Amino acid sequence: MEVRTLNGKLAKVIGGLGVVLGLLIALTPFHLAPVCQRLLELTTGKMVHMRCHYTGQGEVFLGIIIVLVSLIYLFNKTIFAQKSLGGVLMILGLGVIILPTNLGIGVCMNPMECHTTAKVLYVLGGLTIIDGLIAVFQEKIPVSTSKDIKA
Repeated sequence: MEVRTLNGKLAKVIGGLGVVLGLLIALTPFHLAPVCQRLLELTTGKMVHMRCHYTGQGEVFLGIIIVLVSLIYLFNKTIFAQKSLGGVLMILGLGVIILPTNLGIGVCMNPMECHTTAKVLYVLGGLTIIDGLIAVFQEKIPVSTSKDIKA
């Protein structure tokens, strides 16, 4: 059985972009566009974090997983594995988008700092999905080599 491999440059771009996106996703909730830092007082008097804090923790976890999957993508050279990891990136990107919505944990009901965090995460999640799509359909992307250029 023949194992096919793809152009290394395209794989480096896809994997490198995934690593950068994963790092940005992991850093966004508490450093780049922080979620609300206030605490919520319950009727018992106990102080707890608002739900955007827990969304931020989930996003950090997803960002770390995206970095790990992208690193595995970078070092794996078979087409089947790279396409599979691209599908995983797409699912993780969808998770990044869903987590700040009401389908996930969500953010605060009133417009607060966490709404900006959610918007940034929507964009980063969408870019992660696009990165995964490129990985899945990478065979169909034309890549020129120096042999094709006639001087």
